[in-house]
Amino acid sequence: MSAPLGAALRAEWIKLRSVRSTYITVGIALLLGLGIGLLDVISTVHNWSGMNAADRASFDPVGNTFSGFQFGELAFGALGVLAISTEYGTDLIRTTLVTVPSRRLLYTAKVLVLSVFALIVCETCAFSAFLLGQAVLSHRNLDVGLAHGHVLRAVGFAGLYMMVVTMVGFGLGAIIRHTAGAIAAMVAIVFLAWPAARAVESFSSLPDRMLLINAADALTATHPATGLHTERIPSFGFACLDLIVYLAVFLGIAAWRFTRDA
Repeated sequence: MSAPLGAALRAEWIKLRSVRSTYITVGIALLLGLGIGLLDVISTVHNWSGMNAADRASFDPVGNTFSGFQFGELAFGALGVLAISTEYGTDLIRTTLVTVPSRRLLYTAKVLVLSVFALIVCETCAFSAFLLGQAVLSHRNLDVGLAHGHVLRAVGFAGLYMMVVTMVGFGLGAIIRHTAGAIAAMVAIVFLAWPAARAVESFSSLPDRMLLINAADALTATHPATGLHTERIPSFGFACLDLIVYLAVFLGIAAWRFTRDA
């Protein structure tokens, strides 16, 4: 590691861990991601005896533990936005650029620090949700182990998916440079794009399969999708491609914008 990059990484890490918003957003993400998923699993265990055969057959002991992640990922996306937008809001970015004049170096440091931090926290959240859920499901002998089927893959990709959402938020924060606007755009891309894709699904199911929220279903499921409109759910390989494309597009545009001007 070159000395300038090492210094920039240390500076970015100090900034990330010293701001209150980091702890608030991570706390909210963990509370929602773990809490709502746990409540969903408890409800399933409580109502299991009254569920019909079709509902029991479609039950995914892994995917259901991540039902709270639809809320948790919103907080992680906000974390990504705040990691860069607050510097523009307070005009601290100019001071940062005086300290690290190379915009490419500074951008690289920001991406590396946030992505590693987000990956560690998101994977911790994913494995914690899985273990808590299985502890509850074991009361009905519905639990599964990490070595069963595609369970380890599903849990690992649940954390990876949330890290990607975090970095999409970061990209939007660097592009828009306004916290409220970037968070609104992030919510629209992750959650509200679904109605737009549905409006054109009679012509093509491709927009549905390119949505991040549908990619999450494919990445975290251990049972094949059932019911109506299963064509909306991409294959596992296509879902992985979705993550790569989202990262490349948003971080690429953000890099171009960041290195152009402050």
